[in-house]
Parts: sequence; structure tokens; C-alpha cells
Amino acid sequence: MDKKVIQNWGCRLLQLCSALVPAVRYKPRQKRGLSTAIRQPLSSIALLGIGLLAVGLASAQTQNIGPVVSYKKTAQGIEGKTATAIFRLSVYNAHTIRVQVSRLPQFNPLPYALLPEQAASRFTNFTLAAEGNTIVLRTSAITAEIEQSPAFRVIFKNPQGLVINQDVAAAGFGTTFIGHKASVYKTIQPGERFLGLGQALGNLDKRGSGYTLNNTDTYQYGDPRLSMYISVPFYIGIHQQQQYGLFFNNGYKTFFNFGLSTPQFASVNMDGGDVDYFFIYGATVPKILEHYTALTGRMPMPPQWALGYHQSRCSYYPQQKVEWIAETFRRKQIPIDCIVLDADYQLGYQPFRIDSTRFPNLKALSQKLADQHIQLTASVYPGINIDSSYTTYRSGLAQDVFLRYSSGQMFETEIAPVKCVLPDFTHPKTRTWWKQNMRWMKENGIRGYWNDMNEPAIGGSYLPDNLVFDFDGKKADALAAKNVYGFQMARSSYEAALENHPNLRPFVLSRSGFAGVQRYAAVWSGDNTTSNQGLLSSVLLNSQMGLSGIPFCGHDIGGFIGNASTELYIRWLQVGVFSPFCRNHRGCGFAAGEPWAYGDAAEAISKNYIGFRYRLMPYLYQAFYEASNSGLPIAQSLAIPYPHQPLVYDPAYQYQFMFGPSLLIVPVTSEEVNKKIYLPPGKWYNLYTDTKLEGNAEKTVELVQHQLPVFVKASAIIPIQSLVQSTGQQPGDTLYLHIYNGDSSNTYTYYEDDGSSLAYQKGQYLTRQIQFDPARRQLTIGAQQGDYTSHFKLIQCVFHGFSNAVNFLWNQQSIASTTTASSILPSLDGLDQVYDPQYFAGQLNLSACAPQHVISFSFQNKPIQIRW
Repeated sequence: MDKKVIQNWGCRLLQLCSALVPAVRYKPRQKRGLSTAIRQPLSSIALLGIGLLAVGLASAQTQNIGPVVSYKKTAQGIEGKTATAIFRLSVYNAHTIRVQVSRLPQFNPLPYALLPEQAASRFTNFTLAAEGNTIVLRTSAITAEIEQSPAFRVIFKNPQGLVINQDVAAAGFGTTFIGHKASVYKTIQPGERFLGLGQALGNLDKRGSGYTLNNTDTYQYGDPRLSMYISVPFYIGIHQQQQYGLFFNNGYKTFFNFGLSTPQFASVNMDGGDVDYFFIYGATVPKILEHYTALTGRMPMPPQWALGYHQSRCSYYPQQKVEWIAETFRRKQIPIDCIVLDADYQLGYQPFRIDSTRFPNLKALSQKLADQHIQLTASVYPGINIDSSYTTYRSGLAQDVFLRYSSGQMFETEIAPVKCVLPDFTHPKTRTWWKQNMRWMKENGIRGYWNDMNEPAIGGSYLPDNLVFDFDGKKADALAAKNVYGFQMARSSYEAALENHPNLRPFVLSRSGFAGVQRYAAVWSGDNTTSNQGLLSSVLLNSQMGLSGIPFCGHDIGGFIGNASTELYIRWLQVGVFSPFCRNHRGCGFAAGEPWAYGDAAEAISKNYIGFRYRLMPYLYQAFYEASNSGLPIAQSLAIPYPHQPLVYDPAYQYQFMFGPSLLIVPVTSEEVNKKIYLPPGKWYNLYTDTKLEGNAEKTVELVQHQLPVFVKASAIIPIQSLVQSTGQQPGDTLYLHIYNGDSSNTYTYYEDDGSSLAYQKGQYLTRQIQFDPARRQLTIGAQQGDYTSHFKLIQCVFHGFSNAVNFLWNQQSIASTTTASSILPSLDGLDQVYDPQYFAGQLNLSACAPQHVISFSFQNKPIQIRW
């Protein structure tokens, strides 16, 4: 039957019901037949059935919110009413406009994702004018056109009038509500690509796919149709040399359809709440990330030890085993900064309760490790065991911090293998209670707080709808609160760390989160599989998180589930050291995952690459500084610097990424003998040989076990230091600046602070602008900014790709240079102790490095100029 016919019949039935119900209610008693007491309920039931059928028929065709019936200009933009809803557009800055639509009498925004100071707009530099059927809101960067009829519809254009993003213009599209669900339908632009959504599996370009954001403990993940641990309802659209971002400030379970079954439009379907989204337009993808993280917050500078190598498994015990792990790393001189305790250090998986048979003196263990410059991180679950002898459980009952049903009954559940109750982290008193309990961490010398199983990981990660969350006084059910549960736990732990160590930077690791979790925690991608696809998916998830405003991210190096072959372990470790969060982790019941567990060659290669991460620490630390200031991720999908190069999105190349601004990393699986790579536009250097390569080209490289393909961008400036065994060990007094010759100018901001305290927030840091200017044949090291005193006394500049006959001037004076042919990463280090000399020389693909020029001088606070 035609939909219009169904709708018309539904309306007529509703009218009939409206007419009949009063008649039934007031009809005089009949003297014959059924008594009135029986007849009237039956009539009402029949009419109710007809009415429900009519409502069902009428709502079978979803309607949008109808035409604009009134509006007014406000200090922040415009607000008004449509036939069935209220709406508001607020200008946050020239590049960001917020759209809110609600069917309630007032807007009901999610209170957690946005920075408190970003909850309302204060930007007033815009114009508003009516132009026929359209209301036009303009900033210097965006034009937002609001069509008034036949229905409210928003069209975003750039200053040149090109449509960047627009609602679908048709009945039942645009902005719609059906029941409690809210939807937005957007036209897919010609050639449009979609990136982001945080932990979303599948390809980098999400065009033609659909994704559900609903925080879930997805063990042994791989199917892109399944939800993951973290929900970030933010994506970036790219088309016609333009890019924009859309952030949906809605915590409900949400489905993003990027033309999965509807190639002409994309849709965002939310299980509840308002339509509340931010449209962001910028000249580059980094600018979009900068504007997005201005809304949801940026990562604070972490302690430098958190950037080092972490060794973990499920689980290290007893105490002597942990001590042996630390001693073995130090004896073998493999750098490490942290050892991780999974849940088995606890008595019965009870947070803040030690299994004293396994760990008789946890505080002494922490101190012993700290004396070796190794920090201890320990996991804690949200589930509080139902155990009357358990102090934490009793105090939680006394303070009434656990979740309850709407009936008032306590919600009892299970986080395997124990029965438990769950704290309501959306309640201020619960967060205070949690911080009080987290003093246990300080008392036992634990500096790293690992929030695990916090989706929460109960059966199916399902919370009953009729649970009541405080939501900071607003009250909400589980549908609204579930996706921010882990976010709020991470917030509570972060605030606990600040209270425990008021002048030290916290390190919190969280498995679950929501948009904005970067303000409180690093994240990792959960329970991955030990396979080649697991390796590639894990690497791509790092890039995904970076595209979604969460730069401090990582994965379980080596794979959590399963046993790795030696070749897979080597390949995973090699790429894993270029992860922002670098943790080797293996699940219970599987083979060991330490670098020495796979033989001498794997140990030597692992030691060399982990050591390179530590030598790169000044470069890595600056990348974290940049992320904390602008939101630019440390591990960057090639779509960030090269969004309009089609090959970036090719499934063969989508796993490649930039590590910081200058290093191009190519992941390799255990089965590959040759590797097809893509070098973006520009010139590139082979990291190991200094061979210069032309970019914007596909190439095939021969693979050798001891080398991961890594390339350096021409004109790069890369600071490195001497090798240390942990970030707690002071490096040598020389800062090495590696300069790679190129055709384009480059400015690099060198950054340094004490690496542990909050003093950097009060000016105790230093920055220096380093400028490479090939047109002037000049390198300038600017004067120091900031009050921190560097521990480096000397600077050694190493010039790659320069003529053999080049001469250097230092501050207008001649300076002697030497030459060297040593790679920035000598990938064969240590292997001469593994292989016999003949094999070592003949089979390991020895390649001489091109010569470089080296000059050295003292580290001075005033500007330094080097010319050639």
C-alpha cells in the first residue's frame, strides 16, 4: 500500500478515536445486553487498540521537525521554533558553529565532553540576515544558511560559496525524531571521504561503511561491525580540496552510516537526547583538530617516564618475579621505565586490597623499582566485590555511592570472576569517595593508575536501562550514561593522582572513554589478537585515535591474545616503539612477551629499537608538547598532512603513519618479503642509508628482518640524545640536531622541561625556534624562551644530504666540520654478537650510510646562525 494512503488512514483513525472516546465516556447506560461496567472497558480497549494502530501507521513514515515558525537573533547566534521542536545555532568562533535541536521545552546537553569554559559561546563577530526563505548566519570563515520551509534545514558553505556540508532536503530527512531517537541526515558530497570516530575498525576511509558507538568490552576484536571500548562521535569529512569536522555532543548509543546502504547520504542516528553537534571548518586537518580539541580539551603534558617503554602481562606475580623482570632488563641493558601489575596482585580482584601471599611488601617493591628508575603501574577495576569483610565495599555502602535501579534496589552484577557493585562516577560524592580510596596507590608507591574493565565489562557490557545515574544532579538512565562511565572513572583517577602528588603529573591509563577523555588519561586499544591483521589493526587504531583528538594512545605490542612467532614479534616490536604509548602486554596463559623470550636475534633487534625510542626522546617529547598545545597527534595518519592524496586511503598504504612531524613509518607483517610503500609528495631519506628518494610515488622495497622501513622527510630537524636506560637517567651533555637537506623551509620548536612536575605550567620550561632556510642556505637556532635551564651543554649538528664540498660558518665565523657515515639508527647494532661474521657480512644486507657533516659548539641561550 502507498505510504501516503497509510498515513491518511492513520490520521482518519486518530480523528475517529478522538470523536468516539468522549461518546463512550458519557454514553447513557443501556438497559439490555452487556452491563455498562463491562461494555465501557471493552469499548475503551477496542478504541485504544485502534488508536495505537493509527499512531503506528502515522509514525511509520518518519517526519522531520517541520518549518521554522519563529526565530530571533541572540548574542551568540540565532534561536527559534519549528513546527515540532526548538533550535539554536551558536557561533563559537569564526570556524565553529554549534547546532542544537530538541523536542523538549529546553535543551539538554551532555555535561561532560566539553570543557567547562566551552559550554557556552561568547563569540559575537558574526552577521545574521533574512534572505527570502533563508536565514543566513555568516562569520569570516563559514556561512550557515537555514532554510525555513518546507522544513528546517542547515547548509554550510565556505566564503567562496562552495557547499561544505548540508542536510538532506526531503520529507523525513534533515533533522528528525522518532520516539526517543534523534537523527541527522547529511548529503554525501562528490568524492567525499570520512575519517575518525576513534576506535572504529575497518578502513581509514569510512565511506560505504556503518559504525555503532556503544562502549563495549570487545574481546578478540576484528569485526568492524562491532562496537569497541571507546566512543568518539567526531568525524572529519574531506572533499573537493576542503575539509570539515562534525562533533556530536551526545552520549547515547549512536550509529554512523556513511552511505552503507544509502550511497547518496550519510546519517547519524542517536538512541536518545538532543541533536547537538558542532560544525568545524578549517584550512587544514590540523586546524580542524585544533578547533575540535579547543572544545573537548587537550592532553596535559604527561610525566616523561610514561613516554618510555612499559613491560606488562596478565599477570606478573609473585613479587620476586617482578623484581626478576626489572633486574633482567637492567642486566641486559634494555631500556625500560615501567613495569605493570595486572589484576592478580589483588586479593580476589578487589581494588585496594593486596594478595599478601603474592606480594608480601608491595611498598618495598615499588621503592626497589624506583631505585632502578622503574615506575610501577597497577590496574584497578570499577567493580567493588560484594564482601562484608571488604573495607571498600562497606565504606561504599555507608556513603551510598553504588548504582541502583529506579526502584531503589542495589544493582548487583559480575565482572568476571566476581560478583560486584558499581560506583556511580557521575556523582560528585562518588568521585570524592574514589579519590579517598585511591590514596592506597600513594601509600604503596604506585605512580601509574590503570583503569581497566571500565566499559564496564559486565556481561555483554550491557547496563539495564532502568539504572539511575546522578549525572551531576541532572539524573539520567543507563542509555544516557553508559558511554561516559569509563570517562568519569578516568576523571576520578586523574583527580586522585593530583591529590596524591600535588606537584607531579598524573599518568592514568583507561580502556574505556568518550570524547574529551584525553584531558584525563592515555588509552589503549584493548584485547587485540596476536596475528598479522591484529598488528595492522592496532597500528591503524593509533591513527584513528589521533584523528579523534586523543594523541596519547597505544596498543598491546606483540598482541594480547595468542602466541606470536619470532618474526611477528620482531615486526610488532619494531613498529610498536613508534607508538605514543609504548607497552608490551600479553594475556594470561600465552607465551612470554619479554624481548629476550624469542631468541638472541629478536632480543638484539628489540633492544636496538627500544634504545632508538630513548635516543629520540627530545623529538618525541616535543611532539607531546605540540599535542598538548594544538591537539596535533604524535602518531599521525597520512591523511593529516596529505588529506587530498588519493593513495593515502588505499588499503595497501592506509597503515603508514607519521611519527612526529618528520618520520614516516611503514608497518610490516611477518609474511612479507617485499613491501610496496607510498612516499607522499616531496623528497624523503632512507633512515638507515640516507639515500634520497622522490616522493608522490609508489615503490617496492626489499625487506630484511633487522630493519623496519622508516623514511625521513626532507628539510627535517630531528633532535636526539645519548642512549639512556630510562628517562630517570640523565643523558649526556650533548644535544644532537640532525638536519636533512631539502628544498622547503622548516621551523621546528625545540622544547624542554623537568619532565615530571607541574612547574612547566608556571613558565619553568624552555623553547627554541630552529629554522632551516634552504633559500638562504642558513640554519638559525633562536634565543631561548622560558625560565628552565637546559641540562645540555653542547650542540652537535649533523647535516644529511649536503654536498661533500660544503663549508660552514657559525655566527659569521668559520667552523671546522668533520664527516661521519653513521646511521641515525644503526639497525645492525648487537647482531654481530648473534651471527657469525660471514653470515653477518654476507646475509644481513649491509648498506653503507652516505657521509654527513658534523659541527659542534656550546649550548648558548642567545641566537645561533649557521650558514653553508
